[in-house]
Amino acid sequence: MIDGSSAGTLRFELLGPVRAFRGDDPVDLGPLVQRAVLAVLLLHADRPVPVQEIVAALWNGDPPENGIDVVQRCIGGLRRALDPGRTSLLTFTNEGYVLRVGENTLDTGLFRAALEQARAEHQTGDIGTGTDDIRRHLSRWQGEPMAGLTGRVFDSARARLNEERATASELLAVPTSTEPPPPAPASTEPPRPAPPAPTRIEPPRPESPAPTRIEPPRREDPAYPEAVDPWEGHDLLPPHSI
Repeated sequence: MIDGSSAGTLRFELLGPVRAFRGDDPVDLGPLVQRAVLAVLLLHADRPVPVQEIVAALWNGDPPENGIDVVQRCIGGLRRALDPGRTSLLTFTNEGYVLRVGENTLDTGLFRAALEQARAEHQTGDIGTGTDDIRRHLSRWQGEPMAGLTGRVFDSARARLNEERATASELLAVPTSTEPPPPAPASTEPPRPAPPAPTRIEPPRPESPAPTRIEPPRREDPAYPEAVDPWEGHDLLPPHSI
């Protein structure tokens, strides 16, 4: 981490307008050309950048006669804004100017580190902090990277960052095993009635024969003998009456 003064830690943003913060407070970076110089230094963070390379980036290969003087004035303005304590934040070497940003202070560096970790996690299927970090960094983009700066250097860096942003979005769109499957779509067909239960047909039971009633033999009562016809064997009229 870097600290240009006793007021707090510096951090830088390129994923949107070029900005710097000391703690939670924004730093006044001056005019657009001065912010462009800072953007060139941040694109080559921790590496020396020759003055002529900064001049070419600012004026797209067609600088004014005082281009070097303008860059040097911008360097002085950045030192006053970012490093009033005159530490080794922004120094000049034989190879050019070096802006030492340290770790975890530049949003593009944090984004790319999270992207590499997310790629590795998706290859192994072990989704973890890298994917969560990518989601958080994407939510912090403020429009186009280095908004307002034009020229081949800035356009090339912007296109590369936008490609990496698209890659990160594709990684987040790939379903993982840790996510629950989507619910099945609701059917638009009306529910079919349940088939009726089969009717069980009982086979007819054979009827049992009616019990035969056996009448006991009738006993003749001796007090009442069988009736006798009194006229049996007698003619009702005499023969001479016919």
